[in-house]
Amino acid sequence: MDLTTNLSSTQLRAIGVIADIGKTQAEDTAKILEAFAATLPAFLKAANEDEDLLRKIFVLFETVATATNASRIQLHPLRPEGIGQEVDMLREARKAKPKVKQKPEAKPET
Repeated sequence: MDLTTNLSSTQLRAIGVIADIGKTQAEDTAKILEAFAATLPAFLKAANEDEDLLRKIFVLFETVATATNASRIQLHPLRPEGIGQEVDMLREARKAKPKVKQKPEAKPET
C-alpha cells in the first residue's frame, strides 16, 4: 500500500538510509546481547573460582533483575547461599538513592 506524501525522492531515499542505519544498529545490539548470553555460563563457571566475586555478581544480577527474573536467578546452581539479605539491602539502597542527571561538562573557552 503506497501512501502519498509530499516528500521528494531524495528525501525518501534519505529516510531509507536512516532506517537502514537503525536496522543495522539493532542487529549489532542483538549480536552483542547474544554474545553475552552465550558467554555467561563460562563466565559464571570461571567466577566460581573466586567466591567473593561470584557472590558480588549474583547479588548485583538479582538486584537489577525484575522480580520474576530474580526468582529464576535464585535457582541457579552456582548461586551462593545466604545472599538474600545482601540483595534486599542493595535494592533498598538503590531505591533510596535519588536519581540525579549529570550535567554535561562545560567546555573550556579557548
